[in-house]
Amino acid sequence: MFFDFIKRNSRKIRKENGVYFASLIISIIAFYVILSLGEQDVMLYLKTVESDAVARLLLMIPMLYAVSLFFVFFLVYFANKYQLQLRSHEFGLYLMMGMKRSKLFAMIMGETLWNGLVALIIGIPVSLFLTELISLATSRLIGMGIIGHQFSISWVGLGLTVVGFIIVQLIAMFILSLKMSRKEPVDLLNDQKEETQRVLSPVWSVVSLLTGAVLLLGAIFLCIAYGLAILYLRSLDYRIFALILIIGISGTFILFRGLGSLIGAWIKRKGGSSTGLFVFTGRQLQENVLSQWGSLAISSLLILMAMVSFAYGISTALNNSSTSSRTVDFTFRGSEKEIVSVLTSNKLGPYVKEYYAMKLGHFRPSDTEKSENEALSTFSWSGLLESVSSEVNSQEKEILLSNLSAQDSPYLISLSSYNKLLNLINKSPIILGNDEVALYSDEEWSHSHDILRRVLQSNPIVSIGEKQYKLTSKLYTSNVVADRAITLSYALIVPDDIYDNFTVSSQDSYLWNMVLNFDFVQEKGLMQAMYEVDELLNTSGLDYESYLSSMGRQLFYTVAGSYTTFYLGIMFLIIANTVLGLKFLMQQKSTRHRYSTVAMLGASVESLCSSARIQIWLYFGLVISVALISSIFGIWSMLDAFPNSININNGTSTIVISLILFIVFEFCYIWMIQRKSDEEIKKLKEIG
Repeated sequence: MFFDFIKRNSRKIRKENGVYFASLIISIIAFYVILSLGEQDVMLYLKTVESDAVARLLLMIPMLYAVSLFFVFFLVYFANKYQLQLRSHEFGLYLMMGMKRSKLFAMIMGETLWNGLVALIIGIPVSLFLTELISLATSRLIGMGIIGHQFSISWVGLGLTVVGFIIVQLIAMFILSLKMSRKEPVDLLNDQKEETQRVLSPVWSVVSLLTGAVLLLGAIFLCIAYGLAILYLRSLDYRIFALILIIGISGTFILFRGLGSLIGAWIKRKGGSSTGLFVFTGRQLQENVLSQWGSLAISSLLILMAMVSFAYGISTALNNSSTSSRTVDFTFRGSEKEIVSVLTSNKLGPYVKEYYAMKLGHFRPSDTEKSENEALSTFSWSGLLESVSSEVNSQEKEILLSNLSAQDSPYLISLSSYNKLLNLINKSPIILGNDEVALYSDEEWSHSHDILRRVLQSNPIVSIGEKQYKLTSKLYTSNVVADRAITLSYALIVPDDIYDNFTVSSQDSYLWNMVLNFDFVQEKGLMQAMYEVDELLNTSGLDYESYLSSMGRQLFYTVAGSYTTFYLGIMFLIIANTVLGLKFLMQQKSTRHRYSTVAMLGASVESLCSSARIQIWLYFGLVISVALISSIFGIWSMLDAFPNSININNGTSTIVISLILFIVFEFCYIWMIQRKSDEEIKKLKEIG
């Protein structure tokens, strides 16, 4: 019978506090998704190509788990404190009717365990399904296809999710129920009485008059933080970062401390011409802000962190496309005879579409030519340096000038080799006119590419030996090797005769590129096809690198950047919205007598519900507005500080996706709080 009583109470709690129960389920899902990361197909594969990086990422998971448990503890504690306060009269009656304190304690703990079990029964299957979807979606986003995907369960992740969740709930409820069961029945029966309105002392009256100045001061602090973030955050100086954090957080708290004066001025200006419950709605909102400005500031900062986390995670997922920069599949270093014999063998021949020598070498005339004519051994970027110098001053310009000035013996790339590469990736070949060469720069040096593309339009001059050559107007960036066999910051693509005259190399010093058969890649999928050939090459004894490593590294960046930031964003958003919603409901509970008074004066229950709904919109709106404004500058600063991680060209799609997800989430939370508010107000009819 006692167990049935606990189940009935638990069902009632879930119905009355759906916001909190939904938050628990989302927390369970987030727990399992992050804890099962190491068992997902993507990570199992990455362990074979990026084992060290994956190991470091997985070492972060326990820290994320511990931080999450800390957040969820306060979520559980705060939400259940609200729920127990609502039921204090009920608990008082139980004690009055003879229930022992130990039994009351057992009842509260039993209800907690039962609701936790129901949340786990719902959350675990959803998290298993969602984990599979995320694993497949990540593979799709990165362009790797499905590599023999099999359904799997992370038993360690599942165990930690269940144990961590239950322990957090039990600790929070143990503290609360212990306090509740120690109270006397008369205290519990009177616990729901409305708190008396505090009369402000003369000192606080003066402070309240100054809240307008406080509001202005908070706005000034935030503007300073925004300006510092945009101007100096790109330097990644920890002192600047700490200063921005201190000023920004202080500004947010000061701003919310002074918002009450703005609401008061708004009510005073509109109150004379208003109708209905305008003044009542405004004063309730003003009191909420004045009494809870600290909670509002914390919630706003958490929403800000959630928005920046989502923006970074979405941008990482959108911009890390491994197939976009693929030019060759394997690059070999060694003698031509050894490489060709392996690639044409019966074992590997069916998989190979094409192989060719990538001829590249330092500008280095032969000793004979140097002795005959000293001018033949000179090289100069003079024309290009002059064109770059005329550009607008910037950090990128200074770095580019410094790098070019230090290169008096750049790499030269054979035109025929590079055209072979372009042909195999379906790009137009380079056609050089008389006395023309082309400029090459690796994709990793993209910070200077915008400047170079602008200056190349004027066809600047470079000097090779005794002659001057014009640079073509196009910058070439398609990678000359599969991964990292060589990274060329700036090089010249030159006709073969110039290459032969100004480099000293043999066929054995060339790099050899190989491209897989297209039909084989289509049949197996790029990653699986490369993995299969890589296994065969492992036994060949050749020195080679594979695009598989580049793909794995790119995939790792996507997983590390998107999974962890999405996880943190969800946790921040859950905590912020739950705190906001429950704070509002607690304030509404403590001032319920005012709603009864207004109802006695003729206001309908529907108009009171409408007033509360408007309060909720404005209450959430104030917090979200400050967070959104701050997030604009936060994302802007992030674009400057991490230009290689976040592609500015995809900035619009990143912002749109982030906003859509955020708006949907906020609408759901506000709708749930409004429903709960309506239920509490409609109880006035029963009281009346």
